[in-house]
Amino acid sequence: MSNKPSAKEIALEIQAICKSLGWTYEARETILVIRKSFDSTKESFVIADSEYYGILSLIPSTSAGSIWGTTGDTVGALAAIKSGTFEAKKSGCSKRVLNALNKLDTI
Repeated sequence: MSNKPSAKEIALEIQAICKSLGWTYEARETILVIRKSFDSTKESFVIADSEYYGILSLIPSTSAGSIWGTTGDTVGALAAIKSGTFEAKKSGCSKRVLNALNKLDTI
């Protein structure tokens, strides 16, 4: 018997962490998109930049993919600070978990 969490359990964990940290999410075909609005300060950006990877790492990858967005290692960081919105995406995500996330949103 495996102790591996189910797709629904992983989805519930992602949902709970997003809610507790002020993130929203959008589950697409093989991509998880997370967003956070913040006051347009470097300090608030650094907080978001320190949180996004932990959230995206919760969803298993089932095919080749990558993580990208308005992270601190890209020019997008300036746009994020200016707009007050941090966005990060992960491709190659488990379709089962993405479907479970979408089902959570409709309940």
